[in-house]
Parts: sequence; C-alpha cells; structure tokens
Amino acid sequence: MLTILFIHLVGLASPGPDFFYVVKQSASHSNKAGFLAATGISLGIIFWAAFAIFGLAWLKHSAGEIIQYIIMLLGGSYLIYIGLKMIKSTQNAQFNENKQNLIVLRPFTEIRKGLMINIFNAKAGVYFTSVISAFLGNFTETIQLFELLFLFVISTFIYFCLVAFLFSRKPVRLFYTKYSRYIDNIAGVIFIAFGSKLIYDGISYFL
Repeated sequence: MLTILFIHLVGLASPGPDFFYVVKQSASHSNKAGFLAATGISLGIIFWAAFAIFGLAWLKHSAGEIIQYIIMLLGGSYLIYIGLKMIKSTQNAQFNENKQNLIVLRPFTEIRKGLMINIFNAKAGVYFTSVISAFLGNFTETIQLFELLFLFVISTFIYFCLVAFLFSRKPVRLFYTKYSRYIDNIAGVIFIAFGSKLIYDGISYFL
C-alpha cells in the first residue's frame, strides 16, 4: 500500500481542478473555506476510488486476470501520456491575489461545490483505474479493498487540508508560483516511469 500511497501523493501534488479550487477558496476567502472544499473533494474521491477498486475487482472476477493486464496496458499508456504533458510544462501556476468580500460560509454549500468539482472530473476515474490495476492482484480479501479505499480518501483529505492551511499564506503562494513547473516536471517523470512499468508487466503477461 505504501507504493500506491506514494503514486497517489505524486498525483495530488500535480495541480488539477481540485487543487486549484482549494487554493482559490483558501486564498480568496479563508482557511475554513479551503477545509470545506477539501471535505467535498474527499467525498468525491469515495465515488471514483470505489468505482475503480470494486469495478476492477468485479471485472477480474468475471473475465479473469486477462482483463487486469489489458487495463494495465491502457492505464500505463494514459499515465505516460499525462506524464509527457507534465514534463513539457514550462509555465508556473498563477493565483488571483485579490481578496473577495468575506461572506458567511454555508458548510453544506461549500462541501457540495467541492464534491461536484471532483465528481465531474472523469479523469479521476481513469487515474485511479490506472494506478490500482497494477496492484489489484495483491488484494485477495474484500476488507483489503475497503482499506485501500479508506487510504485514498483519508490521504486526500489530509493533503488538501494541508494545502488549504498553507496556501492561505501569501509567502507559500509566491513560492509555488515560482517553482510549480518543476513539481510538474518531476511528477511527470515519476508517472512515465510507473506507466512504463505497467506496460512492461502487461506485455509480459501475453508473451
């Protein structure tokens, strides 16, 4: 599970819609807004991670191991694709530094916004499927699948709460705007390496 957690944290570190929404809420409103957004996004992770984990488990049970290796080939190709895009990144992230008028936060509404942003990000489903496909054979009991789901959700929640706390501070945002492209580049290399391993393992099954 430590390998899965590492790959997941690399994916989280590379900015996407979830990341920028949490940063926006924290920078333009408050820590609380960022924490509420993180809660909503983590709830969305339950949907996509469960879809990938239990969907793959069902496919493997129904169609046999061959489907897992086919998905590994497809997933590895996807990870290499997004990895190549990351290493080509030459621009740093930019944030709007204008503070918005603070309004009374409605927790349910703020959580719902974060949830919807994650739910409608279909790439999350592809990402989880790609990562999990390599390790599904290691999980032989249903309880282990639920433990994996819990690991994804709790690590996502902790990560985005940390993002909300840090990026509510201007020095952190300024530092990130100077070096974010390098984070993308490093994450891209890791994704390409992991994607290549998935493809190699997938091809080896058919040889």
